[in-house]
Amino acid sequence: RGGLAGTAFEMDDAFTAYTVESMTAFRLDASKLMFRLDVDNPDSGKTITSSSQAVTACSRAGLPVFIEPLPVRKTPQGYQVQKNPTDLIQVIGIAAALGESSLGTWIKIPYCEDYARVARSTTCPLFMLGGESKGNPSPILEDFAAGMAVGGNVRGALIGRNVHHPGADDPLAIALAIHGIVHENQTAEQALAGLQQSRDQNLDALTRYVQ
Repeated sequence: RGGLAGTAFEMDDAFTAYTVESMTAFRLDASKLMFRLDVDNPDSGKTITSSSQAVTACSRAGLPVFIEPLPVRKTPQGYQVQKNPTDLIQVIGIAAALGESSLGTWIKIPYCEDYARVARSTTCPLFMLGGESKGNPSPILEDFAAGMAVGGNVRGALIGRNVHHPGADDPLAIALAIHGIVHENQTAEQALAGLQQSRDQNLDALTRYVQ
């Protein structure tokens, strides 16, 4: 992404890495892109336009695309994601309409209050994102459990930092807890109990494969 944080061109978030041609050559399974909507910054429109062109190119190449659309507002501390139903519904409507077809489009959005209304705003499948690392797995497990309970087109979660950087916790145990919520219909309490049982059980898993 070319929209470097803190620069005057941050919202002109051009693609600077993979192309559809390189993803196809590398036999990647799918593509992922993000656009941020700041309604007060015209550069957001440039990013949305380039995102639309990328979705069309992925669709023609048969590559599924995961879109992370984020409504943002500029603050003295930088751009802040707006996690409220009204703004999320607006940006989902934009994401679902990008490109010449929504076939193969998955949308990745944060959990928020009144999530059922947000989910009903599109027929595209939805993933919940983890967002910033909270250093504590309980809140993210509670959010994911509540989001999965909505059902319908809510299909799961795409997360990173909350697995890899949850304080000093075991990332495998956290991943298994989230798996329990998404694939086994566990409650947040059940997932947390499973996390506590599986924590620190397979810390040599990587070295076993490396050897």
